[in-house]
Amino acid sequence: MRITQNIIYNTYVSDMMRRQASIYETSLQLATGKRVNKPSDDPVNASKILSSKSLMSSYGQYEKNIDSGLSYLSMAEQTLGSVKDLLIKIQETAVSESTGTADAVSRANAATLTSGMYDQFLSLANTSYDGKYIFGGYKTATSPFDTAGAYSGDANKHRIMIGAGNYVTIGVNGGEVFKGAGGGTDIFQTITDLTTALNANDQAGVQASIGSLEAAFSQVSNAVSDIGGKVTRLTDAQSDMSSLKVELAAMISGLEDVDLAKVMTELQLDQVALQAAMTSAGNVFRVNIFDYI
Repeated sequence: MRITQNIIYNTYVSDMMRRQASIYETSLQLATGKRVNKPSDDPVNASKILSSKSLMSSYGQYEKNIDSGLSYLSMAEQTLGSVKDLLIKIQETAVSESTGTADAVSRANAATLTSGMYDQFLSLANTSYDGKYIFGGYKTATSPFDTAGAYSGDANKHRIMIGAGNYVTIGVNGGEVFKGAGGGTDIFQTITDLTTALNANDQAGVQASIGSLEAAFSQVSNAVSDIGGKVTRLTDAQSDMSSLKVELAAMISGLEDVDLAKVMTELQLDQVALQAAMTSAGNVFRVNIFDYI
């Protein structure tokens, strides 16, 4: 078989292009720190890497949901804690003014106090977080309670997704906790009735309000306890998600990351081989008939 000048030339060119391509791929791996930069780099594991990264993205969204849920619950818990403190003060006023030693003057003064505490209660019930009212169900753009204590929110409760098909309800519905929807105590009405009884110097009316205030306090306390349970669940989910992300990241790293020492050695060998091929080609194609005269 006759080996022509073109065959020799094409062989050298093909070899140098192959080595240049190898150097490019190796340099890319060093630059990115990844062994797999496109599916063709590892067809067997490429789909696994892509699906794992998609799962990692989902984990990140779940973490954001959990963080948002914890922030919301923290605000609701703080607000209801203030409501409980306020109810204690109102109860103390009712107990103090329910005795026979209280008179019309002291009860009128107490009515002024409870009226002011009603306004505080209304403000707490209309608490907003991040520009949204937290006790109005899905109706977050407008305040859920008017000055008369009428509820304009809905019966819905917000929930968040913390895992595939795993949801946690985080909403605290104002209709339930403040108005007693579903058979509870209307706290707005209870405070209003107490203030009315105080202004009327109605000892029996004041005494009657004490039981309602105790029920109101229990109602709010139950809501706070429920929040505590949800915070625990979200905190546990947050910890689990963090562990899952670490494990998944390690798996992805094992599939696509490079062995830097190995790749650097391969790059050096490829560079040496390319230089040798170029030198050899230069020597071969410099030879002509006059070199033999």
